[in-house]
Amino acid sequence: MDSEFAKRLLRQTAETYDNIAQSFSQTRGYVPGRIESKLTEFIKTGDKVLDIGCGNGRFCGLFQKIGVDYTGIDNSKELVRIARDRYAGLRFEDGDATDLPFPAETFDVAVAVAVLHHIPSNNLRIKSFYETHRVLKAGGIFIVTAWDLRPVHMVAAGEWKRFRSYIKEQLAIVSGLSKLDLGDFFIPWQNRYRRYVRALTLGQMRGLAADVGFTIVEAGVLRLETSKEQNLYIVCRKA
Repeated sequence: MDSEFAKRLLRQTAETYDNIAQSFSQTRGYVPGRIESKLTEFIKTGDKVLDIGCGNGRFCGLFQKIGVDYTGIDNSKELVRIARDRYAGLRFEDGDATDLPFPAETFDVAVAVAVLHHIPSNNLRIKSFYETHRVLKAGGIFIVTAWDLRPVHMVAAGEWKRFRSYIKEQLAIVSGLSKLDLGDFFIPWQNRYRRYVRALTLGQMRGLAADVGFTIVEAGVLRLETSKEQNLYIVCRKA
C-alpha cells in the first residue's frame, strides 16, 4: 500500500471515531471477562501501564482496581475527551500508536486492545510495534488483541454483512479498483460511516512482534462470552 494513502486512511479512521464517538462509546461500557482475565494475568499493582487506543477509558475501572500508574492514548480527540470527563485525574493523551509521545523505557506494560486491525499497511503496523517496544522498559510486556476477521471465522460466526464486505473489497483489490492490500476491507457503522480494518492472522501478529525484537510469551484466541465474536491475541516481552 502506498505510504501516503495509508497515512490518509489512518487519519480518516480517527475522524470517523470522532464522528461516532458518542454512539460508539455507548457500546463500550464493559470489559469482556476473558480480556479482563488476560490483562490481570500480566499486570500487577504499581506497574506503569500505557493503554494504546484507550477510547472512552473503558479499562480504567479495571486498572484502578489493580492499582497501576495509568496513561491512556488515542488518536480520536472526541473519545479522549469522553475519557477525561469520566476519569478526571487520570492521564489521557491525543496521539497515534505509530508515533508515541513518550520517552524510551517509560512503561512496564503496554496494552493495545482492538487497535491493530485499524492500522493500515504493514509498514505502519511494524512502526506501531517498534514504538511500543521503544517506550517499554527492558522486560516489559505488550498485550495485543485484534478482532478475528478471518473469513472462516466470519462465516462460522454468521457475520454475513462483514463477510460480504470483505469479499466485495477483495474482488476490487484484485481487479485494481481498490488501493487497499489483500485482506483489507471496511466495516460500516450505522450504515453511515466506514471503518478501515485488516483481517489479521495470529501468524502475522506474531511476525510483527518478532520483527522489532519482542519475544512471544503466548498467543491464541479469546472468545467473547456474550456473542460469537472473538479476538486474536498475543502477549510478548521486550528482551
